Amino acid sequence: MSLPSLLLVDDSDAILALERAILSGHYALNTASNGREALEKVARVQPAAILLDLSMPEMDGDEVLKRVKADPITADIPVIIISSETSRAEACLALGAELFLSKPFRADELLSAVENALENARRRARAGSLALLRLAVGGLEFAIPLEGVRQVILQPSTRPLPLGPGYISEFFELRGQPVCVLDLARRLEVEHREPVEERKLVILELGGVQLALSVDAVQDPEEYSATDIERRERVGGVGHGELRDALMGMLRSGDRSVPIFDPKAFATQELLREAVDVLRPARSA
Repeated sequence: MSLPSLLLVDDSDAILALERAILSGHYALNTASNGREALEKVARVQPAAILLDLSMPEMDGDEVLKRVKADPITADIPVIIISSETSRAEACLALGAELFLSKPFRADELLSAVENALENARRRARAGSLALLRLAVGGLEFAIPLEGVRQVILQPSTRPLPLGPGYISEFFELRGQPVCVLDLARRLEVEHREPVEERKLVILELGGVQLALSVDAVQDPEEYSATDIERRERVGGVGHGELRDALMGMLRSGDRSVPIFDPKAFATQELLREAVDVLRPARSA
């Protein structure tokens, strides 16, 4: 497994040599001796963290920090200010720097500062991460949050539902309980690509009522970081047909985007409860 990369930025060869001696073996190291070179290497290397001096030729560290934090591509990279200018360094904390380490520093202080900065960045990334289950139906691909998914099964034999819209017209029993089947192909007005016996049912728990989504294919669940996801506020809710109101955001996957839907919006709780209530006396008769 490759080591996390760090960018060491200082106009002092002695400081760079000291940082390299302490951090080598723990991290992959890149160096820059001024602010302009630092920005070029940040864009090219995309380091896991930046160790940044403040007083440098061509561009000071303050300006480097501002530009790193202003760019959405680099804004999440933690920046550790390493300087003897205490008041100036503390002002950088308000600009988005992760922490401040005063010169001169000890080896254990530097190692601890880098470890803490990287762990804080990982914690922030986990906080914004989302575990998703990616589905496909009728040539359309989308994802839903994993938290409401109970299991995935092959399509079993079903029975007609006495009432409901066309896309919820069947049910089956799972461990003695009726489960309505929502046919997403009908919901989206597309044609299934798989025959009934090859389709999958994704069992959801929605407000205490189970619902099965009938789809053509299901991928293994995966956790995606916040950087992989554009939230709804930034992408809007238009252009996604019948499920536009269910849109939570877009998952960036390679060179394309996959919509993320909230399954709670696929069918109302009232509709599901009414269907289940109708089924219970029919089953007991």
